[in-house]
Amino acid sequence: MITRRTFGLSAGALALGATAGKALAQDKSAVRIAAIAPLSGAGAFDGQLAVEGMQAMAAVINGKGGVLGGRKIELVTYDDKGVPEEGVSAAKRALEQDKVDLIVGGWFSAVALAQKEVTRDKIINVMTSSQHPKVTEEGHKYLFRLNATSTMMSDRYAKFICEKMKLKSVAFITINDDYGRLEVENYRKLLGACNIEVKGNEFYNRNDTDFTTALTKLRSLNSDAIYVSAINTSQGATIYRQIRQSGYKGTIIASAGNMNPKLVELSGPALEGVYCVSLFAPDTDNASAKAWMAQYGKMFKNEPSFIGSLGAQAVEVLAGAMDKAGGAREYDKIAAAMKGQPWKTLLGEITFDGKGQALQNIYLIQVKNKKIVSAS
Repeated sequence: MITRRTFGLSAGALALGATAGKALAQDKSAVRIAAIAPLSGAGAFDGQLAVEGMQAMAAVINGKGGVLGGRKIELVTYDDKGVPEEGVSAAKRALEQDKVDLIVGGWFSAVALAQKEVTRDKIINVMTSSQHPKVTEEGHKYLFRLNATSTMMSDRYAKFICEKMKLKSVAFITINDDYGRLEVENYRKLLGACNIEVKGNEFYNRNDTDFTTALTKLRSLNSDAIYVSAINTSQGATIYRQIRQSGYKGTIIASAGNMNPKLVELSGPALEGVYCVSLFAPDTDNASAKAWMAQYGKMFKNEPSFIGSLGAQAVEVLAGAMDKAGGAREYDKIAAAMKGQPWKTLLGEITFDGKGQALQNIYLIQVKNKKIVSAS
């Protein structure tokens, strides 16, 4: 599925609706960025947040005059359905048929790992929330990833768990793929080093909706905490609710980067007091973040989220790098610009290493009174 959205000079222009959208879509000078995300299937809500984040940032940038001396940013959206094969197909359509200028995708690790081979050395491809280290370790010269890897996230999180949570044991529930297996492997080492016993792990599948059998097994282990590795909002909310419905009274730990306002709403009391780590803290005083959140609020009913902020950051960094390079298809120059300097973004300062992996702050957050707030 492909849809096109182009953003005009101001919020007022956006409000003109379909007529203005069609007129701007015909602007041959627009810079066209493919937004490849799960817009159907289990990850559809998260994909929606991702695209909304990109749309709001595109509107902010277009409202300031666009890029490259006045060119507007046009987003062309594709549905990868959270499935590697669909991600590959979408990337091929974007690159070969629609001839977009740049690509943003990689919301799920499995999709990112497959999709990057299609774009290898052909086009700038910014991966977003995927965490598997191999996304960039086995990447290409035009490939970048914004999110911290699962190893980077677990290093930060494990330090907090070891030093502050006073646990003797933990059990895991993780998705049955390479990312889920790596998650457990990382924590077995990190938590074991501070004498926290990992009592067990139960896997679930991408389309599962009932987790009671797995959670009953975990409850029987009598661990002090259950770590939930959930990669999309709908599944995560169901798991958190069912943990409490199972009668488990211990601590819940939310996996890195999956916390958002809708998850808090759908999970209800089950998430109150629960910690997480994220690149995005909603109570930030960052001026770019505030401008983006204000624009987001004008355009959408959802609240700004971590997933949305990564989409926004992708557009923000690409806009700056294009201006630095002097063109939308100067891929060597864009890649060099992205790697050659720090970038001030809505998530704070970001730099990229030689393989295109982003290095930026990882914040500890917590749910308090049904809100996501920064935690010390």
